Amino acid sequence: MYYAQMGVGNDGSMEGWQLFAEDGQMRLYTRELEIEGLVCDPLKAVHIVRGITGYEMCHRFFSPDTRFEWEETLESMRVLQELDKDTLIFHQIHKRIWPAAQRDAVFWSHIRKVDRPRSSCVISEGLKLHNVWIVCNNSTDELDVPVSFHKHTNPLHKWSIELI
Repeated sequence: MYYAQMGVGNDGSMEGWQLFAEDGQMRLYTRELEIEGLVCDPLKAVHIVRGITGYEMCHRFFSPDTRFEWEETLESMRVLQELDKDTLIFHQIHKRIWPAAQRDAVFWSHIRKVDRPRSSCVISEGLKLHNVWIVCNNSTDELDVPVSFHKHTNPLHKWSIELI
């Protein structure tokens, strides 16, 4: 949550997130980060979707019932474990898309309402934060999942999505 709510550095400084791409209402940010000597490239995507709530958007992203509707690269997906109603462990096998090798991912996914978003979190000019939800996914190797091909997962692969 700390990094998701960290402001954007539009003043040219390297503090916070730096805008590197935008397309219509979607803005992509990156920041420099080093963890235990390894350089990571975290990304933050901010997109305004009119006509639906943050919960509706995050629920579609989180729910195994709707995953195949928006994730077109999936060959298969299953819930390995339900830690609680808001936290699931998934195993996904992605379609082979040439020239890359087929890959899979084992990760936990958590959905949560942000009760008190930091008022300093700047997502876009003129927008006030309200009804903020987040889905956070994080790769894990806690469960041994046999597959018929070599696993190509990255243990540092972490991503989150923040929606209003």
